Amino acid sequence: MKIKKNTDCDVLVIGAGMAGMVATARASMLGLKTIQAGNSSALFFASGLFDLLGVFPADSGKILTHPYSAIKKLQSDQPYHPYSKTSPDQIEESFQFLAEFINSAGLKYSLPGTDNRQILTSLGTFKPTYMVPETISKGCNLEDKNALIVDFKGLRGFCARQAASGLREIKGKTCTLTIDLPENNGSLNPVHLAKSFEKKEFIQKLADKILEFSGKADIVGLPAICGIYNSLDIVKSLTKRIGMDVFEIPGMPPSIPGLRLKNAFEKKLTALNAGFLSNAKIVFHAMEQDHFILHAINDNFETRIKAKGVILAAGRFPGGGLFARRDIILETVFDLPVFQPKTRDLWHQLNFFDPKGHQINQTGLETDDSFRPLNKTGKPAFENLYAAGSILAHNDWARLKSGTGVSCVSAYTAVNCFYKKMVT
Repeated sequence: MKIKKNTDCDVLVIGAGMAGMVATARASMLGLKTIQAGNSSALFFASGLFDLLGVFPADSGKILTHPYSAIKKLQSDQPYHPYSKTSPDQIEESFQFLAEFINSAGLKYSLPGTDNRQILTSLGTFKPTYMVPETISKGCNLEDKNALIVDFKGLRGFCARQAASGLREIKGKTCTLTIDLPENNGSLNPVHLAKSFEKKEFIQKLADKILEFSGKADIVGLPAICGIYNSLDIVKSLTKRIGMDVFEIPGMPPSIPGLRLKNAFEKKLTALNAGFLSNAKIVFHAMEQDHFILHAINDNFETRIKAKGVILAAGRFPGGGLFARRDIILETVFDLPVFQPKTRDLWHQLNFFDPKGHQINQTGLETDDSFRPLNKTGKPAFENLYAAGSILAHNDWARLKSGTGVSCVSAYTAVNCFYKKMVT
């Protein structure tokens, strides 16, 4: 028998990915009584890198150094893109808020500037991104460095030689080191290995191995597993022991930087008294005197929620914000109209790598400039319902390398708009 509860709040945030976390953070910082419903484990698959706009135009594959200049062109060329509903100043302000919030939770990120950074990845490629953890930041400028790339035998998804292949064109020299741990019995769990980094004796043994390359390298790249809770201190400790700069290289999920991000958000939001409803399906019931009545349901409980406003940040298909039937794509909570190709055969191009992309990646909710979803007549479906993140239409974030940027500015703006209406 399920336990039934009742609760109320100023704002309910549906979704616990990046957009949901930023919305919950902003609402909580403004003093709004906030409840977040969702599964934050999705952040475990995030790289920990915060993108703004890395490629534009998408079909050109052109890597951007100056994203804000390109955003102005994007706003002109794509008037329905989420960035076209805001301004460069608002985008910069939202990133500044995100950086300060995360840093205050103890996870240090470089403060945003104006340019993208080129980050070495485990694939041996360089990824354009905007804001990075301090543990990764020293890997941005490697042109004149002699780099040692380290991997661990049995750690899947990271090969030192493959990562080092991206450094072949730089002026400095590159070498690799594979460490075989005594406790390794075939396969290393990245979480367990990250916890090993939190032990001083492990760091000393690692330092002794790396010191064998003293004189051959002046900077050391490691897979992004240098601890879970004190990663920057661990990197600094290793740097001091070996006398060389150390940086982390982001790789394939599961992602330790993503886990750190999840922990930091939850730690800070708990301190701000945000409420959490994990692994619950959200069902919209009715409007009652300008309040949303919703039910959060899981195997153990059913909670009736009365909310003055709702931020819908449930993502697209993986997050459950959208659902695809054979012939149509549906929004799963409020049954809102979804912008989508007219027929299923238009969802995808025949060529997976078609430079034009796939129309299904433009699918989502159309909104006004306050990020309120529109109904079939082109007006806001509800006065105080907002949408944020990848559920927004006209948003091919994967090709544009703009996922965090769209999530951050849409969530930040949506909460600000709701708050202004609350206090006036």
